[in-house]
Amino acid sequence: MFKKSKPKTKPPPTAPTVDEMLADMETFEVQRPPVAANSDNSDLEHELLTEPEKLPLQTWWQVFDAYDQKVTKLAATIDTLESQKEKLQSCCAKLEQNAEELREGIQKQQSLIKKAVN
Repeated sequence: MFKKSKPKTKPPPTAPTVDEMLADMETFEVQRPPVAANSDNSDLEHELLTEPEKLPLQTWWQVFDAYDQKVTKLAATIDTLESQKEKLQSCCAKLEQNAEELREGIQKQQSLIKKAVN
């Protein structure tokens, strides 16, 4: 009743191999415009958030790079704070241990003084 017909479209292309992808990655380059190092981008950030389609591409990249630098700096600050927190906690533990040893020494000395006085 129904005949099986041949496909009328070409089969999809095969996926690239890992070697082909690696070769493509070696030739891939992103051309980004130079970024001014120390510029105040708060107005540009506001424009980017409100009307991003009106910003020129170079300005958009400047705002993006400034934001990326802020995020990188924040991540570094968080790492520094975490390491300082760990150092403080270890110092606190050492201080508590030293304080306990001093308390025990004081109690021992007090008991020896009481024995000597009696």
